Amino acid sequence: MIKFILPAALASAVVASAASISVDPTATKQSVVGFGGGAAYAQSWVNSLGSAAKKDFFDTAFTGLNLSLLRVANWQNKDAADGKTAQELRDEDPAVLASFVKEAKKRQPALKIEMSSWGAPGELKKSGSVNGNASSKENNTLKASTSDKYGKYVYTDFANWWKQSLEAYSAMGVNIDYISLQNEPDMNAPYEATLFEPTETETYAGYAQALNAMHDIVGSMAKAPKILGPEPLGIGYDNFQKYAKALDTTKLDGYDYHLYHAGDDNNDADVNYLHPENYEKPMSAIASKYGSDNKPIIMTEFCNMLGEEREVDMVGLAHIMQIGFTQGKLNGYIAWELFWYEGRGQLIGVCTNGWGSCSADKITINPEYHGMRHFSKFVNPGSRVIAATSDDSDIKTVAFRSIACDSVAVIAINTSNTAKTLNAPAVTGYAPISTVQSVENGVKSSSITTSVSYSLPARSITTIVYKNDGTTTLSCEDRPTVDPTQGNDGPAEIIIVDYANETTAGKWSSDITATPNDITLETTPLAGVSKYVKVPLAGCAQDDCGYQHAIFTLPAAAVANDALAKCSELVITMQGIGGEASVNIGGAGGSEWVNYKYGNSAPEGAWDEVSIPLENEGDMGSNQLTFNSDNAGIYIAKIVATGCGTASIHSGMRFTTSDSHMEAKLFDLNGNLIWSGLKGQALNAAGNIRLDVRQGAYILKTKAGAVKAIKK
Repeated sequence: MIKFILPAALASAVVASAASISVDPTATKQSVVGFGGGAAYAQSWVNSLGSAAKKDFFDTAFTGLNLSLLRVANWQNKDAADGKTAQELRDEDPAVLASFVKEAKKRQPALKIEMSSWGAPGELKKSGSVNGNASSKENNTLKASTSDKYGKYVYTDFANWWKQSLEAYSAMGVNIDYISLQNEPDMNAPYEATLFEPTETETYAGYAQALNAMHDIVGSMAKAPKILGPEPLGIGYDNFQKYAKALDTTKLDGYDYHLYHAGDDNNDADVNYLHPENYEKPMSAIASKYGSDNKPIIMTEFCNMLGEEREVDMVGLAHIMQIGFTQGKLNGYIAWELFWYEGRGQLIGVCTNGWGSCSADKITINPEYHGMRHFSKFVNPGSRVIAATSDDSDIKTVAFRSIACDSVAVIAINTSNTAKTLNAPAVTGYAPISTVQSVENGVKSSSITTSVSYSLPARSITTIVYKNDGTTTLSCEDRPTVDPTQGNDGPAEIIIVDYANETTAGKWSSDITATPNDITLETTPLAGVSKYVKVPLAGCAQDDCGYQHAIFTLPAAAVANDALAKCSELVITMQGIGGEASVNIGGAGGSEWVNYKYGNSAPEGAWDEVSIPLENEGDMGSNQLTFNSDNAGIYIAKIVATGCGTASIHSGMRFTTSDSHMEAKLFDLNGNLIWSGLKGQALNAAGNIRLDVRQGAYILKTKAGAVKAIKK
């Protein structure tokens, strides 16, 4: 065990008989894709909550848990009404899913979406129904074909349906990062289902052949999602391997499975929650052959199947995840129910006033929420599992090191019915900064004092977070070329308009009475910029002229990409006409963003980048920007939305390869912290401070170093 050198005054607090956890931050293992929950059903319950309860839900689910993965279902079925209730039809409405995802991404812009198919459209199945039927299992598969290039069934039509579905979701603003072509292909369910054998037989379509078609057809898309498989019901009895070994795995980008059975007659989900060790053997067997960062393994669905929440399942979930990320080499874990209706739900229960037995809008945080939170809240995508071992068999442990080597999270799970004492794990190069603990039938997610030893109550989870203490030179891997926190929604910035590439001024309008009031595209070079628009403004005080506006309608592509809602700020390159301009900028066109950012400075004779935060952008979504000022007008060269593909500074850590998006802190020359955020938010292209601070010199620090910055 790594020795932890303590001050003499504190040394006596170490308990000689206490348990110890050894942590080696240099012994890195697999990379983390993320943690998440499923939202295949019941989204309409959430969408129908009142505004206050709805906000509480999304804040609790996505900010509170810091989720990085969301699992949804492909409900683009032409025969969606086939035997379904009105409630099911509401839940399976793609527009409802689009609205849900939009709200989620306001909290977690980098949230990655995994989509599975439950049932192929009835027209593609032998039965003619999207649903399964226990009495006619052989009909719950794809229908036969005599002309399909991939085999004896309609694999091409199936893959084309997937492609068309993804295009339809994308048009609604839902871009999918991962797909699994069939949820539980080995499960003959009475609800939406489609059966696939590992490879085709005379009776059933083959998963291998369907994968080949999906790889060719879906893989040809411009924004092709990564394909996971084979997602069987459970991992016992070599069930996963039966499928995997039949596949051309070069056509898979990763693996997924469920945990509803573990083999050796361990088939009851509720019992396996009480005995997570049942998963050690099958998880290890899969990990030994298939575990790899190049093809991550994600557990995509599991719950206790009881339809009720149990206190014991908080520790059960955490222990299952601990086994998964150590012996199972998991890269990600997605609980089945992020939420459920009637106040029930694995992580969160939702009650919508007037629906079912609910008499009020209410959300309920259930025990497994906290089991997930001990992982998801403190471990970001791109982190790595690191070596951690406990000398007490009742204390299960797993540890993670952040992608930038700046933090370590150590999770200790006391699975016994007896309280334990743990000496604080020593992590070379790191110092503990916070500790959170949850206790079965007790307090949950409660901050406790960091110490040299901890009391671990019976049946409890404790997470200790460490930060780089600057005393040790750490060897950290290079940042990845692809940002692990970025979803499939495109780049970290969206160019709304760059007039260097335009031939017209675009769609502007105004209610300005001053003349001339036409917005024009100018081609006479100005301060090094060849093309820009001239935007006349009021030219007189609002007391004299009233409120007068120049209004810019966003291009269709920016509206389709939901640029203002999923990005963290606007950056407008502009300068004043005939003197420095103080410009008020806001949203318009159906938005709730009625708050202007006042007093944005556009200098005379030089271009400056003005940053406009977008946290006030409302649910309806702006499709216009409005400008007003008592100045004669402004020139605008470019409008860009930034912070679109990665988590904003308000929602946690943000990692990109761009220096401008590094976390930064601004200090005055006396060493006082003035501001923290992203470097690009603080400095313009010329290296001058664009924040609302006093004129003078400052020091801007990032992990890459420190620079002297000037506020003019």
